[in-house]
Amino acid sequence: MEFLILLGALVVGFLAGWTGRERHAMNTIHKILEEAEQSESDAEDAPERIRLERHGEVIYAFTVENDTFIAQGSTLEELDDAIQKRFPGKKFLIKESNLEEVELKHERI
Repeated sequence: MEFLILLGALVVGFLAGWTGRERHAMNTIHKILEEAEQSESDAEDAPERIRLERHGEVIYAFTVENDTFIAQGSTLEELDDAIQKRFPGKKFLIKESNLEEVELKHERI
């Protein structure tokens, strides 16, 4: 009789341990997925790096990563207005050396 009680306790303990391990694994996976989704949304809000080119009196803005055209303007203010109309709320980064190349370093917005 004692053997059956011991066997029953072992089976119940095994099942409880197995269920607890499964719950812990599922909670860990859900937590990892939530963190991955959060880091993706943070990456979308990160500023995008752009570069400027001057051809004559017109300044052109392109992305650094894939060289996509963003906007153009004859002054830095016009360029900024055009970028903000096309991408409201988005932030962009320009290297200071690129501003020197385009001869716009002294201008500030």
